[in-house]
Amino acid sequence: MDDLSAHLKAVTRVTFLFMSLCCIAWALLPDYESWWGGLMIGGAASLVNARLLGWKVTKIGANAAVQGTKRMNIGFFTRACIALLAVVIATQTYTFQLSATVAGLFVAQLATLILGFLSRRKLMASNPTDERGEK
Repeated sequence: MDDLSAHLKAVTRVTFLFMSLCCIAWALLPDYESWWGGLMIGGAASLVNARLLGWKVTKIGANAAVQGTKRMNIGFFTRACIALLAVVIATQTYTFQLSATVAGLFVAQLATLILGFLSRRKLMASNPTDERGEK
């Protein structure tokens, strides 16, 4: 599970970098503040969902390791409610763009996908597949 925690830390860093870039863009391009704010709210909700999913997976793995009989689930309903809350906050409380908020909800998932591909490529580069040592 150390790989999962390291991967979650990297996803957190990438998401915070994305939200920092949105803040800078908001300062430089104030005409599009509704877009940048929507992206930041969606990115924050995406990060909360990613951290919640990582916590649930760790909890399920620990339960399986001790061969527990307690039945557990991943908690899709909770994560869907967090996404819905982000949409409600963006549209009702502030006047942020709904499409930007929905696009921001995919930030942590895209970061997970890209970082997974990069770590896989790094793993394949460090472990050659030919057994005889020929090149």
